[in-house]
Amino acid sequence: MQEDYWPFHLFGATFASEAEAQQFVFEQWEPQPLETASDSVYSAWEERNPTWRLSEELGFHMDSDFVELANNPEDLIAQIQSPSERESVAATATAFTHLILVGMNAMWGDRRSASTQLESPVRSPESTATFTYLGKFN
Repeated sequence: MQEDYWPFHLFGATFASEAEAQQFVFEQWEPQPLETASDSVYSAWEERNPTWRLSEELGFHMDSDFVELANNPEDLIAQIQSPSERESVAATATAFTHLILVGMNAMWGDRRSASTQLESPVRSPESTATFTYLGKFN
């Protein structure tokens, strides 16, 4: 029986804590306004929420359902089909406190593009000051 391996982009990052990693990797929401809030207050809240630093730094519109923090390098390596890529990631993973998996179908619009169309990204993800792009797998 052939196992299914999901295609993903991998990033390595170093955060001071698990809480800091989660605040960066996942969407963050302010508390929702009270039911008595005016339409303008509610609209302003909608404009501000959610914030998502990973998406902002990558410069892509993203679907949060396809973003994961690896619990440990072993779990991540088990999700890679190629033995040579497994070895490469095993050697690299220890340089980071956290590994971020972003599914290939998670990125669907380039925020840096002048186009108003929300098509699949043309450019590849890249490293930023916060994380290192480690490549595309599966």
